[in-house]
Amino acid sequence: MNYKGILFFLGIYSLFISFFSFLNILYSIYFDYLLDVNSYLFCLIFSMSTGLFFIFLGYKKIKNISLIDQIVLIILSFIFIPLLISIPYFFSSYDISLINSYFESISGFTATGFSIFNDDIKNIDEPLLIWRSSSQWIGGLFFLIATIGTLGSKQAKIIPAYLIPGSPVGGNFYNNFNYNVLKIFLIYFISTIFIIFLFNFFNLRLLESLHMSLTVISSGGFLTSGLLSNIFIEDSQIFILSLCLLFPIFNFYILFKIFTKQYKFKDHQEDFHLLIIILFITLSFYFFILPSEKIIDVFLSVCTSLSTSGISTLSNSNPDTSLFFIFLTIIGGSLISTSSGFKYIRFYILMKISYHEIYRLVKPINIFNRNLFNSDSIIDDEDAKIAFLVFISFLISIFILSSISSFENLSFENAFKLSILTLTNTVTSGLYGIENLDFSAFNNFTKLSLMFFMVFGKIELIIVLFLINKIFFKG
Repeated sequence: MNYKGILFFLGIYSLFISFFSFLNILYSIYFDYLLDVNSYLFCLIFSMSTGLFFIFLGYKKIKNISLIDQIVLIILSFIFIPLLISIPYFFSSYDISLINSYFESISGFTATGFSIFNDDIKNIDEPLLIWRSSSQWIGGLFFLIATIGTLGSKQAKIIPAYLIPGSPVGGNFYNNFNYNVLKIFLIYFISTIFIIFLFNFFNLRLLESLHMSLTVISSGGFLTSGLLSNIFIEDSQIFILSLCLLFPIFNFYILFKIFTKQYKFKDHQEDFHLLIIILFITLSFYFFILPSEKIIDVFLSVCTSLSTSGISTLSNSNPDTSLFFIFLTIIGGSLISTSSGFKYIRFYILMKISYHEIYRLVKPINIFNRNLFNSDSIIDDEDAKIAFLVFISFLISIFILSSISSFENLSFENAFKLSILTLTNTVTSGLYGIENLDFSAFNNFTKLSLMFFMVFGKIELIIVLFLINKIFFKG
C-alpha cells in the first residue's frame, strides 16, 4: 500500500482547513469578536503544519494511487479532517468537550446537521456559526471528489455512477488530480455564489444568505436559528429555497453542461425521473393528504427530504406522513450529487432486476432488456448484487443503531426514525416527527455510534467489506 501517496493527498485536503481557518480569523476581526480568535489561529497552524508535513512525505511518491489506496484515503479523510474541524470548538470559550466537538464536526462534515448546541445556537458568536456552516460546505466538496474520483468509478462499483451516460467518472481521476479537483471546486463554488445571490435578491440578509447557501449546496442541516421559519418568512423566499434544494438533488454537472452547451437529455434521464417524482408527490400530498398546508411548504418538504437536508418550515406530527417523508430521505437524489440516501437509481436497478426475475419464471425463453433508462448503459449482475448488498447493510444498520439509540430514553418510533435520519445524513426536525433532541446529553457510546454511522451513511458501509475482500481475499 502506498502510505506516503495517501498522506500526500491527505495533506492537500488538510490545507483546505487551513484556508478556512484563515478566513475565520478575518471574520473574527471583522465582527470584533477576538475572544476565540486563538482557536482559529491554532487550527490554522496545526492544519497547515500537518498538511505540509504530509505533502513533504509523499511528494516524491507516485501520485496515481491505487484503488485500495484511494478508498483508504477517503476513510481517513472522513476521520482526520473532522478532527481538524473540531479544534475551534474544543478551544472556544463555550467549554465544549472533545467528544462533543468531534461530534459537531462529524455532523457538519457529513452534512447531517445534528448539533450539540440546540436552543443555545442564538448565543453562539458569528465566526463559530460560519465555521459550522463552512464544515458542511467542505464536506460536500470532499464527498463529490470521493464520488467522482473513486466510489463512482467502474473499478470500485460502490456507487454506480459509471452507468450514467456522459458521467465524468473513471479510473484516471488521480492522473490529473489538480485539474479534476479544480473543475469540481469551481462548479461547486460558482453554484454557491449563485445561491447566495438568489437568497440576497429575495431580501435575505447577506450573512443569512451566506450561511444558508453553505447549508443548501451541501444538503446540510445547520441553521443559524432554531426555526427555519425565522429565516425564510415570505412565500417567495420559501419557494426560492425549495428551488435551491434541487442543486443537491440533481446531477452535479447539469448546470455546467447547460451553460457549456453539452447538455443531452438522454444523459440526464435520472434527473428527469427525480423531477417527475418531486412534482407528483408534491401535488398528491397537497390535494389529498395535506390540503390545509400551503403548496409551497409541501414542495419544500419534498425537496428537503429528497435532498437529505431535512430543513423545513412544515412541522408535522402525523406519523404516517412523517414516515413517508423519511422514506424520501432513503431514496435520495442523483448519484453524482451531495445528497445521501440509498439513491434513486439503486431502487430502479432493484425493481427492474426483480421484475425480470419474476417474469423469467413465466416466460423463461424471453430476452430481457437490462439497459438503464433505455440508454446504452447495461445493468449487469454485479450492479444488482451490490445494490442488494447496500440495501441489506442499510437495514442491518437501522436495526443496530435503533437498538443503541433506544437506551437514550427514546421511544422505539423515535429511535427508529433517528437511525434512518443518521444513515441518510438528514437533520431531525418537526417534519419527521422528531425534534429538539439534546445530543449533548447522549452518552459517549451513543455519540460514537452516531458518528460512525454518519460517516458510513455518507460513503457507504460496504466500503469496509470491499476493503476486506480486496486486502484479505484478493478479490
